[in-house]
Amino acid sequence: MKLSEVRIEKGAVDGHKYVAIRLPRRLRAMASTILNGGLGETDSVLMLQVSLHYDHADPIEHMRSLLPRLKLPPDTVCFMTAAELDKAFCSKGIEQNGSEALAFVSAGISNAIRAGESSREGSVPHRQVGTINVMVVTDEPLDDCALANAIMTVTEAKAAALQDHHIPGTGTTSDAVLVMCPSEGKRCLWSGSSSDHGIAMAVAVRSALGESITKWKGANGDSVHFLRHLAIRGITYDDMWSAVKEMNALDPAWDEADIRKRFERKLELLAKDVNVNALLTAAMLLEEKGRYGQLYGLPEATYQEDPVHLLADELLGIALAEYIGGSKCVFEYIRYDKKKPGILSKLGPFMDDIVASLIGATMSTIYSEILEGEGRLS
Repeated sequence: MKLSEVRIEKGAVDGHKYVAIRLPRRLRAMASTILNGGLGETDSVLMLQVSLHYDHADPIEHMRSLLPRLKLPPDTVCFMTAAELDKAFCSKGIEQNGSEALAFVSAGISNAIRAGESSREGSVPHRQVGTINVMVVTDEPLDDCALANAIMTVTEAKAAALQDHHIPGTGTTSDAVLVMCPSEGKRCLWSGSSSDHGIAMAVAVRSALGESITKWKGANGDSVHFLRHLAIRGITYDDMWSAVKEMNALDPAWDEADIRKRFERKLELLAKDVNVNALLTAAMLLEEKGRYGQLYGLPEATYQEDPVHLLADELLGIALAEYIGGSKCVFEYIRYDKKKPGILSKLGPFMDDIVASLIGATMSTIYSEILEGEGRLS
């Protein structure tokens, strides 16, 4: 099947953007989706974009109710994502020694996580809904075992694409995958990464997903500011502002909405500063090294306990606060580091210090501006 044979329709229904993928013929399918997942046959696939705060009482019935309105059959395999489909949806066709594969993906990576670390201290919060949806079509007829094998190969390709783009995870907490193949012909019993059709599927997925991640992260690829990297790790403006409020340092006479706007504006200005970005990046990289026992002399289990002899995390926090605004900012960073309000209590040793410093130093500059304006510092 050629990419040119596939009809890709983009639009909106009930305020939700969608991508409908209509194939030229029915194919066997194995999917992990909640609507029409498992083994089956279909010629239609729907990717539906919902908001980050989507909380429909019955998402399966909601998706099912949209199919007739989009003139899609009841057996349509349905994906759901909070990723912006306008940016995140990508498709790719690959040929490997006569075997062809098509990949259709959307990458939301705001809650990327490594498999097996969901219960670890310092893992990303799961409130952020980010989903990597992968659909792949091979021209090789596959037996059930080969379909299952193909899901393994495709998932490995997904993890490789994340590694290619320095995303700290093997996937997200809500990924879904669909593998499709012809129903007629002699069925192959495997789809590993050494088979031609397995290679074609893996390359198609890795390429399409890489393109999607690049769109999500920005035109400069990995060169994006620290606020985007924090978002990838599930640390949002809302999280940081909740930490501010938990410190109970806002004067009731102040306009809270105005102060939050100032807070976000200052963060956006700091995001343009190469030195601030360098310090945040250093903390993020050290966090990754520490969590996997790759800091010399500091075993993984010891690192997770944030031992008292680990001082580099505080040194980075002090350096950032001092750079942003001097001694006042350092004292405010220390207050945040000791109390660890909100999101800070969920982060690892390097991340809690650098984010505490970022929040505390930013708020310190705001407090100084307000108090100076009121004549209370003279």
